[in-house]
Amino acid sequence: MAGFINPVLQAPNVLEIDVDLTVIHEFRTLLDEQVLAGRFNCMQPNWSSDIRWISPDTLDAFRFFQSRFERLGIAAHVRPWLDLESCVRMYSGFLVTRSRCEAPDFHVDWQDTGLQAFTLLTPITDNADQFGLLYKRCDGEVAAYSYRMGKALIFGDDFLHSTQPGWSLLPVALLSFTFGSDRMEYWPRIAVTAANQGNLVRLPDGHFLVRNFDDPNQLARVALAPV
Repeated sequence: MAGFINPVLQAPNVLEIDVDLTVIHEFRTLLDEQVLAGRFNCMQPNWSSDIRWISPDTLDAFRFFQSRFERLGIAAHVRPWLDLESCVRMYSGFLVTRSRCEAPDFHVDWQDTGLQAFTLLTPITDNADQFGLLYKRCDGEVAAYSYRMGKALIFGDDFLHSTQPGWSLLPVALLSFTFGSDRMEYWPRIAVTAANQGNLVRLPDGHFLVRNFDDPNQLARVALAPV
């Protein structure tokens, strides 16, 4: 599938969309550590920040994200670029929190997927302007994007980006979804990112990958109840 250039951001394969704040605010309940206990997993990548990825560990928690993914109507924004059998598949949903970032860490979420996978990012706390997004434009220059309540970024292949360095007295929280094609032929490239973002990841065909807690480096493909 051909890619596209955002004429405002002057960057590849990225959209800015409106999102319903009524739905977004429902994720604030997950900022309570007691709510997370036993239902969510927390990962901390070795970056120049105190970033945390908080993702579902149970089907019930996964359904919380899935239902809101559907209510936000996210699939409609990427459907024109996806090769689909029947539906846009949500692979995972998680919160991204941080209170400090010392240095940029430029990376792409997706590469060589044929534009068959996307990431959404949108703020759920009002202090998100403390940490913007740095990204590379098509001309190679670094530009800055400021998160705003009610707006979300969706990006696919080759969108090179990083957290903008900063700090906040209270943690800044973003909501993120990963999603894309429901065809398994694309999974090997999508899995480079998607298979490493939590303990419970949905495959394009609707099955799940569940991390083996006896060997955290191994994921098992299992059929679980429909979500």
